[in-house]
Amino acid sequence: MKMIREIKNLYKEINSFKKWAAKHYPQCDEEHDNGEWEFGVNSHFDEMVGEAEEVISKVNHEDADEELIDALLFVVARDNECENLADELIKHEGWFELLATKSVGSKYINAQWQFAKRVGEVECCKNLVYEFIDSENEYTSRMALQTLADIDSEKAEEYAELMWNRRKYAEGSYEDEYQKIMALHVLHAIKSKKLEEYLDKAMESSYVYLKDNAEGIRKQL
Repeated sequence: MKMIREIKNLYKEINSFKKWAAKHYPQCDEEHDNGEWEFGVNSHFDEMVGEAEEVISKVNHEDADEELIDALLFVVARDNECENLADELIKHEGWFELLATKSVGSKYINAQWQFAKRVGEVECCKNLVYEFIDSENEYTSRMALQTLADIDSEKAEEYAELMWNRRKYAEGSYEDEYQKIMALHVLHAIKSKKLEEYLDKAMESSYVYLKDNAEGIRKQL
């Protein structure tokens, strides 16, 4: 695609940020980025996010090539603490749909869960929630289930039970516990008749945090 000024500036700031990150956070990669950067004045982070916002506001998403898509997903993933770019994308449905779709199954796990949290806010993207629920990234699947509760309560109940019982993660693992915690909160949010059954199961389990959440939910009933 034509290299217009906004895109050139975005690539420039991404490269500057990557150089800074390589120097100050050499251990950081897509799987080890919790967003807790200690940004210096020369990090170029704010500039990078700003240029990404310029691109989505001035460039038609239909003109985007794979290089630009990859660049924008990189910025969304890096902005996983404040999530400002993900929020801005909601105002640009074409860009949101394109990037959310491209994020599914990509290496940008910290972009995936941000889109999973927001697909319910963009009408044309609501069906993507099921792809995010099936994500191999545990946190993404949890965020997607939470979103489904706002989209379709009947389906949310079905998937909450599935998430509780599917045994995708090893018994005793934090992944299994936190999947069950989200299932409980979704059943509570949609006022499911099955909530009491799963609260009982939670109290019978060996998971400390699951029990704490079950007790908290019961106090709200």
